Amino acid sequence: MLKSLHGKMRPLETAKKPFDQKVKHENDTTWLIPKLVGEVKFTEWTSEGEMRHTAFFGLRTDKKALVVIREQAWILAQRRAAI
Repeated sequence: MLKSLHGKMRPLETAKKPFDQKVKHENDTTWLIPKLVGEVKFTEWTSEGEMRHTAFFGLRTDKKALVVIREQAWILAQRRAAI
């Protein structure tokens, strides 16, 4: 699976970050043009907005990358924590 995934990611490599926010280890990151959608499972969002304990299940072909959004449950949990 890794060889296949690498083959799909390699042509999408770019020097330009596809969003404005700063990220950890930005200079060591390999950026991709956002065209692939991966299915992952994770336990929770960290306070820094990162996924904890991720597991990759594969690529999705039924969704376009531009329509994928962060799950609403994260936003609701953040609002509750602020109260």
